[in-house]
Amino acid sequence: MKTRQLVVLEPGRIEVQEQELDETLKPNEALVQSEYTIVSAGTEGAGFTGLVKEMPFGDGGQYPRTTGYGNLGRVLSVGSGVSMCKPGDRVLSFSRHASVVKADAGRMALPISASAPGQHLVFARMAGVSIAALRSATVQPGDTVLVIGMGLVGNFAAQLFQQAGAEVMATDLAQFRLDRAKACGIGRVVNSAKENLEEAVKEWTGGRGAHVVVEAIGRSEVIAQAVMLTRRYGEVILLGSPRAKATFDATPMLLRLHLEAIRMIGALEWRWPQHETERVRDLSANYRMLAEWIAAGRLQVAPLLTHLATPDQCQQIYDGLAGKKEEFLGAVFDWNPR
Repeated sequence: MKTRQLVVLEPGRIEVQEQELDETLKPNEALVQSEYTIVSAGTEGAGFTGLVKEMPFGDGGQYPRTTGYGNLGRVLSVGSGVSMCKPGDRVLSFSRHASVVKADAGRMALPISASAPGQHLVFARMAGVSIAALRSATVQPGDTVLVIGMGLVGNFAAQLFQQAGAEVMATDLAQFRLDRAKACGIGRVVNSAKENLEEAVKEWTGGRGAHVVVEAIGRSEVIAQAVMLTRRYGEVILLGSPRAKATFDATPMLLRLHLEAIRMIGALEWRWPQHETERVRDLSANYRMLAEWIAAGRLQVAPLLTHLATPDQCQQIYDGLAGKKEEFLGAVFDWNPR
């Protein structure tokens, strides 16, 4: 069987390549015909731009490399050990950008709505990154939550904290992204390129700082700023993954963490359990709920879909996500036959 997949040839250059795909399945695999795949501007962007080479650990930035980890498609066949899905199911998986993939159904190939628009449902993949912030926090209804960064991950984090009853403020440097946040129901936004964020947070919280500050960008300097905006006994949630090297004085941040008993919490989704316990939801339970909320309109997605593209437009899409923050936000590839 032939499959077409996106391949980053070198930093800044991506293309569609056709390859032969062996249809033989391992016991945990499902063969999936892709409908839509979504781009993660942060993680995938690090591979596309070459930023991944600066990470202190990882794969060392090997090229060429496949990319993508949010796939929505129809199951064609399953391996002998697969119980999560069956042929004909429409599933969300952690598979790459390709026309046909072998999804790891032992990890997740989750059946979801057969009728809701796929170009919207696939956003559940990015919301699954965001929900780790909510699950990691001790937030209570009425608490103040500042979310820094209104990319897809930050936007969904803001929406989810509002769903939990928190009072949310969103901030970004790009007015375009703040406008999309408002279209998703986030009413309190601050353009930190034009306004003093520290003063805005002080006014909002009576000078005390937010109960919870979510850093959804992945920049070390912004994490330090987040700590300074957090109140005594508050929490800083690291939702973005820091990748670039940074040189700055960390002592004020560390001193505030120490003196004000602030907790800093890593919220990487991959640290969430794959099997549900009595106290903790697993990854698939999170995604099932998020997909249902998107289908029901409880999570707003339509304002986030700025580009629905063909795979052949991949260079334009990745260039835009990397460099045009006032135009590109949510990009989805349509793999449906034409």
